[in-house]
Amino acid sequence: MFIGCLAGNWLQGTRLWQRCSRLMAPFSRLARLPTEGGVYLAMCFLNHHSANAFLSTQFRKGRLRERELLAAYLIGWLPSGLHFAVFYIAPILIAAVGWRQGGLYMLLYLLINFMIAISGLSIGFSVKRKKSNPEKNVFAAPAPFSLKKRDLKRDLQVSIRQFGRIALVFAPITLAFAIALNSEQTTALIGSFDTLLRRVGLSAPSVLVIIAGFPSSISAIAAAGSLFRQKLLDPNELIVSLLIAYALHTTYEFMTSNLPSNIAFFGPTRGVRITLFYLLIRLLSICLILGFAIFYLM
Repeated sequence: MFIGCLAGNWLQGTRLWQRCSRLMAPFSRLARLPTEGGVYLAMCFLNHHSANAFLSTQFRKGRLRERELLAAYLIGWLPSGLHFAVFYIAPILIAAVGWRQGGLYMLLYLLINFMIAISGLSIGFSVKRKKSNPEKNVFAAPAPFSLKKRDLKRDLQVSIRQFGRIALVFAPITLAFAIALNSEQTTALIGSFDTLLRRVGLSAPSVLVIIAGFPSSISAIAAAGSLFRQKLLDPNELIVSLLIAYALHTTYEFMTSNLPSNIAFFGPTRGVRITLFYLLIRLLSICLILGFAIFYLM
């Protein structure tokens, strides 16, 4: 996370930064975001934490309004989802279950992130445009690269302060949730959830995948791959169980990662509001895709 903060601060004003801004400018214009929004979207593909550190800085400087902040945050999940799909999910999933089932799940996963981005675009459309001010827009007329070299010492100091604020909030909240999730009450709740899943007609291997996916989506993929190779899980059950596991993991990730980091980046009130809105949109998107999968596959 510290490396992400340092990268976000050091890259500002470099030639790579300006190229990233131009690359994502069409998406930024489509959502009626300032140019900084395009840079944020490009950064989301590289590192989500550094992107959010940058977004927080731009908001504090007054370059983004609150609705623009929310719109950019939601749209950013499309490049972030693409990054996670390409570098984490695809290598494991395709090796475990093959191109056909792996490719189908990847398509559904990216479609979920696309739906979240569409909700961000709709929020961006609702924002009334500001009159452009070239003096305030640091990317409107980029200066030569030689004038944009960064002071590494200053960037390091800013990053340390930024990371300190994040750690001060992130660590205790994450620890509290970790203790709560490993309590006897939570174990009993998971056991009752297992019984419920069996009652709705899911097989024991499907239930195993879903429970494995609660703390880690990668664990769900590993479990599904192993069961699929042993022919204990059919191709359609594989997709449905992975989607249910992903929905459960989304709530876990909300408590242990998204909420603490967003509170640290955007402040308690705004961080909670943004994260709750994001959670609602993601769960609705997953439910729609899951309903589609159950209707056509089961």
